[in-house]
Parts: sequence; structure tokens; C-alpha cells
Amino acid sequence: MNAEQCQGVVLSTLPYGDNDLVVSLFTLEHGRLSCFARSARKSRKRFAGTLEPGSRLELTMAVKQQGLCNLDRSDQLAPPPGLGSRLDAMALMLYCCELTELLTPEGQPLPRLYRLLSALLDYLTLSVARRQERCFFEINLLNVLGYLPPLEGALLAPLRACLATGRFGSVDFLPEQLLAAGRLLDRELTQHCPRPRKSLEFLEGVL
Repeated sequence: MNAEQCQGVVLSTLPYGDNDLVVSLFTLEHGRLSCFARSARKSRKRFAGTLEPGSRLELTMAVKQQGLCNLDRSDQLAPPPGLGSRLDAMALMLYCCELTELLTPEGQPLPRLYRLLSALLDYLTLSVARRQERCFFEINLLNVLGYLPPLEGALLAPLRACLATGRFGSVDFLPEQLLAAGRLLDRELTQHCPRPRKSLEFLEGVL
């Protein structure tokens, strides 16, 4: 099977044996993929420590219709935001990566969602994470996946604004609007996620 070049974001990794990794990626070209990275934990040439959640990478891989894809090499396009220094950025990044992994079907390209996740990572590189940005990502994620709930009334007006703009940090919420939006989004995500969100406790302890 021929290798191809893809762009992707690392969603999570799982050690396999002494040296290998199983890597969950969200790619521009193929959507979410599960990949086997042989010797990734010791290779300084082919992976060079790039396989961290939130890393945006140029990937060389053999894509399969079934089973694990083979990841041959990764080159970093952008490191994870907040790595080692900013808990706010790291917590929101890990949460949004987990949501993407939980809710997206494997092997289905979703370029709008890839651009949304990339825009979040760009924003977190330079800006402080807030609950508003969490709401912005969540409502747009639900919209892309076809799970958009009714958004009626003044309290949910900021969520409607989040759908009308493509820029993180551009929508403000009043305290009561943020509370109403959070309740709605939590209910919808709990309904659609196949398991509890493991990163949620960490995120809520930071934001």
C-alpha cells in the first residue's frame, strides 16, 4: 500500500508494547484515523517527539479502509498550545481533542471540523482560554455533526452568534447567558457522547 501525505492533529496516544504507539489522529483528508506508529517511543528521526495531543503534523502514512493505518513519519507544523506552561490552554485543548475523538466517525472527512479545531489551536497559542471559547467550540462541533439543538430566546443569543462567526474570542456572554449555554451544551454532549468525557474534570478545575 502506497504512503501518502496528510495534515492532521493528534487527538490521543496509547502505548503498545515497549516502543510502539497507537495514535488517534484527526486529518484534513480522511477525518479521524487510528494509526500504528512502530518504534515511535524511541525514534528521534521519524517522529522526534511530535506525537503529543494537540500537535499539528505533516504525516506520511498508509491509509487503510479497515484496521489500523500505518504511520511512517510525522513532522511538526505547530506544537500543542500551552505545553508545559499554561494550564488553561492545555485543559481546553485536551478537552476539545477528546470531544473530537468521541463524536466523529472513523474515516469520514470533515474539513469544516478540521478547520474549527485548527482555529482553536491557533487561538490558544496566543490567547487565554475562557469558558466562552469552550462554548464556541462545542456549539460549532454539534452543528457540523448534525446535532444542533434549538437555540431560542435571549439567553442563547450568544450561541447563535457563535454559529454566525468563524472567529474564536469574538463572542461575549453575560453571566446568565454563559450559565444557560453551558447547561444546554452539557446536556446535548452527554446525550451524544458514547462514554463520559474523561478530560472534563480537569477542564472544569481550571476554567
